[in-house]
Amino acid sequence: QIVIQRLTEVIDATPEDENDFKKPWAQIPGNADITCTNLNFHHAGRVDLLQDFSFTIPGGKAIALIGKSGCGKSTLAKLIAGLYSLGSGNIRYGLYNQQDLSIECLRQQVVLVPQEANFWSRSIIDNFRFSHPDVSFESIVEACQIVGADEFISELPHKYQTVLGEFGANLSGGQKQRLAIARAIVTDPPILILDESTGALDPVSEAQALDKLLSHRQGKTTIMISHRPKVIERADWIVMLEKGKLKISGTPKTLRYQAGDHLDFLDKVHPSTNALLVKSESFHANGSSPNSALR
Repeated sequence: QIVIQRLTEVIDATPEDENDFKKPWAQIPGNADITCTNLNFHHAGRVDLLQDFSFTIPGGKAIALIGKSGCGKSTLAKLIAGLYSLGSGNIRYGLYNQQDLSIECLRQQVVLVPQEANFWSRSIIDNFRFSHPDVSFESIVEACQIVGADEFISELPHKYQTVLGEFGANLSGGQKQRLAIARAIVTDPPILILDESTGALDPVSEAQALDKLLSHRQGKTTIMISHRPKVIERADWIVMLEKGKLKISGTPKTLRYQAGDHLDFLDKVHPSTNALLVKSESFHANGSSPNSALR
């Protein structure tokens, strides 16, 4: 009875967009700016997560998206990837409005890797080819080498023919994350979003994987959501959200000279005398002594 119910739900399911077949495919440039204009979004029964949000994410760079838990980072990422429908507003990738592009176009070119990726109980190769049927074995191996997945795959008894357990149960958390990123970059998408996608790796492995990944993706947009210093320090541009609104943005070097809550993230990366002086001046202006601010 449960099986019949699920089959009925699948058969009766409506398309995400009934007019999607009319929409064109367009090649999004790797250096295209992502422009968000007056975005509003909320989950049913919850307060607005994004309110009149407008901002341009510079294209072709590594972007760190930071902020406290619940500030709207993952929501913004899913909106950019087209996984959530906008309440109102517009997202534009260079020349193209999101709603003018087909869902397939978005899925292939704006790729989001979640913290917990899903895998089918099939071979490693099949898990790549479910999304990309025509991808070559050479491309799969190259993608795995970039993020260090090829090393552990080569130690498995059946290598790339190894059948993954349900949800990748026969892999460690770090191995699953490497494999998920490799699957995401196998077609070299112009926009890649990593939502805490390296959190299961140890600090050394994470740093090595990010360095190779970002070197491979030079000239393309890579958005990294993380609280981890090893991730933030590798960004060209930092965007901080607070309660669904843009708090501050800029290069890591520039932001270290500006007072604000963002220093709590940046100082963990590179504590700087200048940043401490900014904090000191801020405390002094509020009536506290500079020495107390530096303790």
